[in-house]
Amino acid sequence: MNFKTYPKGYRQIDVIDFVRSRKQLLTVNIAALATVVVMLALGLLLHPFAPTWALLKAHWWAWLALAGMYLLYIPLHELTHGLLMHALSGVKPKYGFKLCYAYAGSHVYFDKFSHNLIALAPLALWGCVLFALERTLPAEWFWLIYLIQISNVSGSAGDVYCVLYLYRMPQDIVIQDTGTRMRILAPRPTNEEAK
Repeated sequence: MNFKTYPKGYRQIDVIDFVRSRKQLLTVNIAALATVVVMLALGLLLHPFAPTWALLKAHWWAWLALAGMYLLYIPLHELTHGLLMHALSGVKPKYGFKLCYAYAGSHVYFDKFSHNLIALAPLALWGCVLFALERTLPAEWFWLIYLIQISNVSGSAGDVYCVLYLYRMPQDIVIQDTGTRMRILAPRPTNEEAK
């Protein structure tokens, strides 16, 4: 169940904060960088860069297409989070930038399932769309699309981190994700459980 206000009978048990926690910030950024390196290596093993380079050398508009796709991808990623937040709560999300992060956030307290769905939706949705484009467009377009795919996967490092962080927590927690900070709440123990 999702709550529009602080749920009665809950208490905060943890926080994920990519701005104030140096450890969490470094973990996510190292994971993102490692993802870029691994995906670049795999891409080069499976697909030569030469056809894409020939396209880029021959057509100036190919550079504009690549830049345009990058500029479009970031808002689409965050809009995907935001549309799900709105669909699951009826509350309009907020969008913004903080440090190196673009974000969609909400003051709603989402249950674990809803939070995980919101967190992983852009990775899954845009991953499938980009994969389909990689397979259907001519070979010279592969790297233009694959570079966006690398951004999709590496840019989702924070989302995946949150889902993994919450994995071992109880099912009845709720999470308030305001963009770069997540408050994790759990039901207060009853008097009998506290003994």
